[in-house]
Amino acid sequence: MAFKEALQKVLQLEGGLRLHRNPTEDSITYAGIYRKAHPDWQGWAYIDRGKEPPFELVEDFYYSNFYKPFEQVKDEKVRDLLFETAVNLGIRQTVRLAQRVLGVPTDGILGPQTLSAINGASPEEFIKDFTLTRIAFYAALANKNPRKYALYLRGWINRALEALSWVSLAS
Repeated sequence: MAFKEALQKVLQLEGGLRLHRNPTEDSITYAGIYRKAHPDWQGWAYIDRGKEPPFELVEDFYYSNFYKPFEQVKDEKVRDLLFETAVNLGIRQTVRLAQRVLGVPTDGILGPQTLSAINGASPEEFIKDFTLTRIAFYAALANKNPRKYALYLRGWINRALEALSWVSLAS
């Protein structure tokens, strides 16, 4: 699926183009963009004036921050899965999970060795193993800090399985 189609699916998971506050977070989120983590996003100026930001700002944000780093991943399904995961976990953690699956050093950097390993892996095997590793990561996170993360665990697992269904069904 192309970036714009993948973005639509990610935005569905992020609750759409709406403003909200998660119970364990200190700031607001719009279209999955957390203000505390991304205070310089240009869309906040619109929101502060009570207006909806132009969709292009949302699109540019997701492309630049989460999709573009994975553009050299040859398999579209793998690229889309890494993009969606990065939106939820960040680029470095997503790359670390991929590196664990691939058996390369886990430094969180998408360098030539990691990129070569991703592109050389069987997409079907990588997608399966990555999804299982991702779910195990979520479970470990919730077990480590249940007060903060236990309430998100079911949603995180459902999100991982939903992403798996997208890339498994994609042609």
